[in-house]
Amino acid sequence: MKGMQLVGLRGLLGILMLFSLLACKQQGIINKVKYEGKKITNTCKDFEDEVKALIEANQGTSQLRISEFDNSQFNYYYLEPGQFEQIKDTLYFRLINDIVYEKYLHKGVAIEIHAEYQAQEHLKHLEKSVSGKLGTLRIDRKYFDRNSYPYFIYKLPVGQNLNGKNLNLKFSVVQYDKKGRLKKVFCNSVDVPIGPLDPSCCTDKPWVEVKPKTIVKIPDIEIKDENYRYKGFTGTLDLIFPMNSAKYTKKSREEFRDVILNYISKYENVGYTLTAIHIEGYASQGGKVDYNQKLSEARCQTVQKDLEEHFRKINREGQVRITAKGNGEDWERFILLAKIANFTEEEREQVLQIANSPEDPDVKEAKLRKLPFYWKKLVPEVMEHCRHTFITFTFDYHLDKMYYENFPNQIPIISPELYNVATKVHTIVKYRKGVDPNANLRILNYLIDENGNKKPNLFAMRSGYHYVLSDPKSAIADIETAYQMEATNYNYSLLGLAYKTAWADNYSLSERLRILNDYSTFLSKNPNDPILRFNQAVMMEKVGYLSGALAEYDGMLAKGESEAVLLNNRAVARLKASRLTEAEADLLEALRLNPQLAEAHFNLAIIYAWRGLTYKVIENLDKVIALEPSYKCEITKNPVFRQMRKNPLFAEKYNNICN
Repeated sequence: MKGMQLVGLRGLLGILMLFSLLACKQQGIINKVKYEGKKITNTCKDFEDEVKALIEANQGTSQLRISEFDNSQFNYYYLEPGQFEQIKDTLYFRLINDIVYEKYLHKGVAIEIHAEYQAQEHLKHLEKSVSGKLGTLRIDRKYFDRNSYPYFIYKLPVGQNLNGKNLNLKFSVVQYDKKGRLKKVFCNSVDVPIGPLDPSCCTDKPWVEVKPKTIVKIPDIEIKDENYRYKGFTGTLDLIFPMNSAKYTKKSREEFRDVILNYISKYENVGYTLTAIHIEGYASQGGKVDYNQKLSEARCQTVQKDLEEHFRKINREGQVRITAKGNGEDWERFILLAKIANFTEEEREQVLQIANSPEDPDVKEAKLRKLPFYWKKLVPEVMEHCRHTFITFTFDYHLDKMYYENFPNQIPIISPELYNVATKVHTIVKYRKGVDPNANLRILNYLIDENGNKKPNLFAMRSGYHYVLSDPKSAIADIETAYQMEATNYNYSLLGLAYKTAWADNYSLSERLRILNDYSTFLSKNPNDPILRFNQAVMMEKVGYLSGALAEYDGMLAKGESEAVLLNNRAVARLKASRLTEAEADLLEALRLNPQLAEAHFNLAIIYAWRGLTYKVIENLDKVIALEPSYKCEITKNPVFRQMRKNPLFAEKYNNICN
């Protein structure tokens, strides 16, 4: 079975930290016995040396000790050397290279263990009871024989749930008469405790590495939806010109005047400003290339001149950047139109073969003129539409800074579709299930960082996306910024406290104690806030104040708040207090209430790994991965499963799951 320390110890097993160095009141004889076929004399010095050896054997075990064997096939529960568990009011434990009790327990000799408890140094101001006496364990021959199969196990009646407190044990070697009355005291341990010591949960090992999953409740605070628009868009206008002319057709002039007099104003009235116009002039394939180049430039100049005149009249001269470029013959449009023109397939093939050839444009134009359908079909279907000027109008949003990215497509400026783009209002909401967190985070980053929208509501909204994407530093920074900007909003500080609690395992002990103290401040003002009380219990567990955490959880459960997350959290606190049996019961009940709770499955896997129950570990990890694939790498890195990796069944599934 796998085990973990009841309490932490720098260099000593949690129980052995509680062992005082043995000193004999006398160096005399304890007894003379026959052991393993030899006559030996036991003295206090012998016993002292054996205790010292015991301490040395258990040094360096201040870590999670998991089972070295797969115990899945056994139908009884047992501990391995160095493992502990508190079940109700009894502490069960085994030691590594234990004392050889068999050679002492003769002629009425017994070894007594007197237990006391002490609160951890940094928690004395929180504990109601800082220190006190516990039970006494008398190890005589009868006790030893009853508890030595298949190995010797200590069963110390501590009289209460220790919940992570430190123990102090005092050994006595004594003798009783046949009526069970104390006859003689041979040796007493020196009454000086070893410590004070940090609990294992509050050092850098083992709990920080094992990471049992406590659930923090994140307050659902009010965050308003935010509206934003497209950053800008481009509208187009295509003007057809007569053959060999840089003057408008009647239809083109009407379209052009309508656009500059009405459509530009239409889009500016809904919040966009015309910032740039680009004109590209073209000519059809009739005539020489040089002539057509000049003709395309002249068409550009016609449009540009009219635009400049218009902006002078409305006092916007120089406010709109206007550029123009003559491109000569438009072969790209020619080919596109030829593909859809009303040609026979044979005619279409002839036209495209000439148009796509690498020959000089003038040579291609001469070949096109020789086609029998040149004037009848080619000119009206294709070439007339290549005598044009293509204008793009660029609009940018200017009412406020709530915009994100340009509309990606070009749409005719007179189309209803473009007006829909200009009036389109997008909405971004606080994170909820089903929303793409990465996409919305990009939008919020643009609105806040690129555009400079320093609104507390936006920072609070973005903090939620950072939280769900496991970026604690950014989440906390954003919600604290929101609170600095709107200090009257109590909910912002409440949310920030919950974030810190969720990532408290990454903080030092002193930082965690500060967070716990913040809960006291908040609860003094809001004593009936259920989320504050719930998360305060989480924080108690994270600083090692297990008695406080369990008292809070027990109180909530007594009020009928029997929810899966509450049972899961109490199980973690019980696990850290070495109350594995009770922790397992909590987790099984949590999963009965909510079979989809991945944290409870993961915590069960930790308990079963401690006990060496490989098949149950695999069963629960399979469910964890199905519910939360992000746990894959935690399984690979978690030291609680290191012995499991030697099992072929476990290795096949999980040894390389993070790759």
